[in-house]
Amino acid sequence: MTLRNTIFSCVAAAIAAVLLLTPCARAAERPLFGAAKAEGTLARRVVGISSICCPRFNSLAQMENAIDTAAQDKPDLILLTEGCIQNAPESAGREEQDARAEPLPEFGPITRSLSAKAKQHHAYIIASYYRKAAKGPGRYNSAVLLDRQGKLAGFYDKTFPTIGEIESGILPGHGAVVFDTDFGRVGAMICFDLNFPELLAEYKQQRAELICFLSAFRGGKRVPSAAMQNECFIATSVPGENGLIVDPLGRTLAESGQYAAIIFARVNLDSRVAHIDYNVDRVRRMKQKYGPAVRVETFSPEAVYFIWLQPPPRATAHRASYPY
Repeated sequence: MTLRNTIFSCVAAAIAAVLLLTPCARAAERPLFGAAKAEGTLARRVVGISSICCPRFNSLAQMENAIDTAAQDKPDLILLTEGCIQNAPESAGREEQDARAEPLPEFGPITRSLSAKAKQHHAYIIASYYRKAAKGPGRYNSAVLLDRQGKLAGFYDKTFPTIGEIESGILPGHGAVVFDTDFGRVGAMICFDLNFPELLAEYKQQRAELICFLSAFRGGKRVPSAAMQNECFIATSVPGENGLIVDPLGRTLAESGQYAAIIFARVNLDSRVAHIDYNVDRVRRMKQKYGPAVRVETFSPEAVYFIWLQPPPRATAHRASYPY
């Protein structure tokens, strides 16, 4: 073990001691840092996220072009919005939509395209489109995750479809799904899901560090509020302006706009929020012992610390635009 990783382990233990004594019971239930501490893996916890905030694509070629643009920042994860593309036109009837939905875990045309791009750019890709029900009629509105090798890492089915979706044949999913990636624990939510705090509570219980919100509606203040409530990062992909990447304190790291349909930011998953009560002396001693290896921000009136290990999170949001 290198000196750097020895320091890393010691600092992690020190911060864990602080969080175990926080009044928030949840902090005691979750490990401080989820990634392996072996040499060479520390940088993986600083995660590059690209979010493509475009309306539904008319062709696979158009979608692939957007992914290629987002990949220029060498992200670890690329997001595409709800219903980014479908195998049947919107005018198609319910039976045709069901029949042409993706047959996961087998790959249909959409999944094959995303798989090839994930492998090409060595990045995870998560996108929302219809998947076929295993038995009987109906289909799911799913967030599908492909890993860096283009393999299916899993999928999450929208738990709370709208009334209109249910009437058109969309089946409800069965709650939170957390994916274990090579950089941390990732959850997904789709559109209307954001209105249901019980689903967010499931993700908190399952220790999701980053939630990908793929949506046809932008969410507004609900997004930073959910990040603060769950003490996790949230990245959103919406069709246009106000796509967000926010930190666990609800601070905006990147936001899409009229001239920036693709946004990028790096987040440091080796970080935690801890209440100030009972921790002032511990944090002071931790800083005295480890110095710049651990960083601490203090927030009032929230009365919390935001603590992270180096390398520090880079809040600078590089923006690229994709004309559509």
